[in-house]
Amino acid sequence: MNLVFIHGAGSSSKVWTFQKRHFSRHKIQLIDLPGHGGTSGDGRDTISDYVEDVWRSAKPSDDAVLIGHSMGSAIALSYVLKYPAAACVLTGAGAKLRVVPAILENIIDHYEETVDLILTNAIHNKTEQIMTHSRREMLATPPRVTYNDFLACDTFNVMEEIHRISVPTLVIAGQQDVLTPLKYSQYLADSIKSARLEIIENCGHMAMLEQPEVFNSAVERFLNTVD
Repeated sequence: MNLVFIHGAGSSSKVWTFQKRHFSRHKIQLIDLPGHGGTSGDGRDTISDYVEDVWRSAKPSDDAVLIGHSMGSAIALSYVLKYPAAACVLTGAGAKLRVVPAILENIIDHYEETVDLILTNAIHNKTEQIMTHSRREMLATPPRVTYNDFLACDTFNVMEEIHRISVPTLVIAGQQDVLTPLKYSQYLADSIKSARLEIIENCGHMAMLEQPEVFNSAVERFLNTVD
């Protein structure tokens, strides 16, 4: 089974550190989208453009399981609406992802302060390790790239299309997620006929970092059903 991990806005493949180790028995592809993780470019300002990047760089096959976080979940949703895949895992997800205007207005000129605002709201389980790691990774992404990411999220909306998704789908939600509240995940689980919902306690928007063991166990159980 081919696991394709897709990071969120302003992030990189390093956000999947705990998953890379846990799922080493599988074939793993950790994607750095254009402009992220040291790759070239200014990123994309639409989710559909990122879908094409995933298709070109990962060349996933019919046995691919797309595992996305936040913007990465939006990419995964749009991907399975267009291309074949075995399954998808969505965390910190929504059928649309409207962005608080203050984020778009301040990312370019007040990057550090805006990153701090984002992370304060994104992370519920605020350990020093998680906060330091997340801040370092976001600040390593150029402001223009992060701006384009959030612009892509702000215009993303597949609410009228997700009923067409037929692949097995796991939706993982942090109970205390502020950026994509639990009702977003519940809507996905209710609208995708083959979906199941896993809710993780003491967890915000960054489930794979905040509660990696619980997150990994949920994904493992799901993969066993896909097998």
